[in-house]
Amino acid sequence: MARSLPAALRNLGVDIRIVLPFYKAMRLGKMRKKKIGECSLIYDGKKEKVEVIEIEHPTSQIPAYLLSNKKYLNTADHPDTFAFFDKAIIKIISDKILSWMPDIIHCNDLHTGLIPLMVRENNVAVKTVLTIHNLSYQGKASVEVLQKLKLDQTRCRLEKWEITNRQLNFLMEGIVHADVVTTVSPTYAKEIMTEEFGCGLEEVLRGKEGRVFGILNGIDNSWRGSAHTKYVKYPFTSQEQAFLQANQPKLYPWEEGKKRNKLFLQRKLKLKVNSSIPMFSFIGRIDPNQKGIDILHKMVRKANLTEYELVILGTGDVGWEERFQWLDRFYPDNVSCNFKFDEELANQIYAASDFILVPSKYEPCGLIQMIAMFYGTLPIAHKTGGLIDSIKDKVNGFIFDKYTSESLEQTVMRALDMWHHDKPRYRKMVEAAMSTDFSWEKSAREYIDLYTKLVNNTI
Repeated sequence: MARSLPAALRNLGVDIRIVLPFYKAMRLGKMRKKKIGECSLIYDGKKEKVEVIEIEHPTSQIPAYLLSNKKYLNTADHPDTFAFFDKAIIKIISDKILSWMPDIIHCNDLHTGLIPLMVRENNVAVKTVLTIHNLSYQGKASVEVLQKLKLDQTRCRLEKWEITNRQLNFLMEGIVHADVVTTVSPTYAKEIMTEEFGCGLEEVLRGKEGRVFGILNGIDNSWRGSAHTKYVKYPFTSQEQAFLQANQPKLYPWEEGKKRNKLFLQRKLKLKVNSSIPMFSFIGRIDPNQKGIDILHKMVRKANLTEYELVILGTGDVGWEERFQWLDRFYPDNVSCNFKFDEELANQIYAASDFILVPSKYEPCGLIQMIAMFYGTLPIAHKTGGLIDSIKDKVNGFIFDKYTSESLEQTVMRALDMWHHDKPRYRKMVEAAMSTDFSWEKSAREYIDLYTKLVNNTI
């Protein structure tokens, strides 16, 4: 988001800056760093200095401000890092440290959840937008952080149980005090108003009705194109993806490219080498609470795994990793489990697979299905959140209604039947998937429309 949305906004004429903590984990190499100012603020009763370092974003060339303070901004330590960071942003704007003044601060998730409150408390003349990427991560902390910030507890939206337990909810404060709240897909914006998906904040969100909007995330086509040509053994394209052809001496038609990449991946992962075996994949967190790992495992355990190949890539819950590892050992010719983060392997899996499984219980947006479609890999996904907003059932992928292993299995069988007996339809769906527009420009235009209304006070 911090790489791609600002770049798309800038291309449409928006004057934008990015601000981040200067974590010690950042590796800037030979990038030009310029100290443009510093300020002091009081946190936890002590005076702290913050330096403002300006760099150019390495891919978009947008100015980025890194806020440096060894005590609080070296590493991410909730709640102090984010409370301090939020106060520092307000301070550098109030003290006019920058030779630039924003009309809007676009906050993301709990980490910047206290900015809208402090904008109001300090009478800063800017509007605030808060984007919720995943409502389940709320950043609860002791209300003592308010004392460290010198914020009046009565100004915060503390629920009765929170006062009793002396807890502050960073994300809830952001929702309550932001001028506008957005989510990363239209369907998720509706889902979080319900008890099932509201994570305890549904009443607070319903109180913001009319100021909660869903804008689907995009994918950066140029970034994805360069990853394709960098990592994929046999790069391929469709007629709609002509941008991939720049500086690329050899590009295969998508059918031949996918066939060659499947054979390559089968050899690499020591699976049965045969291009006529359909390949399914799962890429993502091994998370049974969100990503559908439980119903996927239940389905695979009952399936005849000699009918297709399954490749899994991701890390997460160790117990669930062990359960899938057992299937890998029992079906070494047909199942490959890779419990790690590996960008190169991920791109090779996207390129080689025929179908990708996205059985998430809930999914605020989801990028897996978009990247998969870029590669002509048809998603099989649960009917929720951004998956509904990005996949058209039986057009560029498959949607199953119920969150059960049976519903997932039935949809997988439908996909297999089409693969074996209706190749013209399969080819048509792949072409539709590869031509689906998930560019950030489309999303950026929706954000600009929202920003304009907010600045003009027409929301």
